[in-house]
Amino acid sequence: MTNPDPGASGPIGDPGQTGQPGADPYGSYPAHSDPARAGQVQPPPYQPAGYGQPNPASLQAQAGLAPGAPINNNLGWAIGAIIACWPFGIPALIKALNVNTQWMQGRPDLAQQSADEAKKWGKIGVFVAAGFLGLYVLFFIGYFIFLFAIVGAGVAGS
Repeated sequence: MTNPDPGASGPIGDPGQTGQPGADPYGSYPAHSDPARAGQVQPPPYQPAGYGQPNPASLQAQAGLAPGAPINNNLGWAIGAIIACWPFGIPALIKALNVNTQWMQGRPDLAQQSADEAKKWGKIGVFVAAGFLGLYVLFFIGYFIFLFAIVGAGVAGS
């Protein structure tokens, strides 16, 4: 079998023999292709905040916002309302999930409005559920008082 590359002296697939003296055996490019910039090290254009984490300052700068903490989305009130009284929890959850999107789009006024509405609907849902629970407890207290009054009157009459 003949070797198709006349400059290579080793068997096919031998990484040490490429036919060019001084070449990298794995075929990578030289570190600096421009001889004038051979001694300069260029920093990477983007430094991530951490593994898998976006840089919050750069995201806020892209959105045209001043660096700072985003608005509280009141997701806790929305989750409480979903658990306690879901008809009021659904609009609270929708508004709470829109807050961060509107903040990152550079609309802090709409984000604050959505956060306020999420808090409003969340509180309504939690307080309505607490009111119904209070009425439920009062109903059973009244029922047992009525039941003991009937039984007590029956025992006293016999």
